Amino acid sequence: MSGYKILVVDDEPDVLRMLQVVLGKRGHRVLVAPTGMEGLVTAQGERPDLVLLDIMMEGMDGWEVLKLLKLEQATRDIPVVMLSARVEPRDKIRGLQEGAVDYVTKPFSVRDLMATIDAVLERRPEAGTRAPEGEARGPEATPRARDASTGAAAREGGER
Repeated sequence: MSGYKILVVDDEPDVLRMLQVVLGKRGHRVLVAPTGMEGLVTAQGERPDLVLLDIMMEGMDGWEVLKLLKLEQATRDIPVVMLSARVEPRDKIRGLQEGAVDYVTKPFSVRDLMATIDAVLERRPEAGTRAPEGEARGPEATPRARDASTGAAAREGGER
């Protein structure tokens, strides 16, 4: 599976860089946002196929970003996987109740996170029938990365 647009929202630069590298090597287009507000703006503008969202961030935290994503028509169907050092069962339950499709605790195993990402992307209605923007979709189409430019809040492959 490759070629999906994945937004990573996390205030830890090491997590952003590591996920950029790992997901990029798998053929995904990786957008990064170091704050909740940048993540929200990027999700609204880019409409990623998946959002990996940290909970504990300064300013707008992941809970608020999740709530706003799920309230807006344009972003409510984007699957969100919560990433957090919070390990209390009530946090996982809250995330799932508020619309996240999964909850992964930090530190996480890269292998396990990739399995979670693959499972989430395989459940998307258009999985296996995606084509780059401007091309027709159909059963013969295979997932590939899109070449659309990113918005100002999104950064692809660069440092903060």
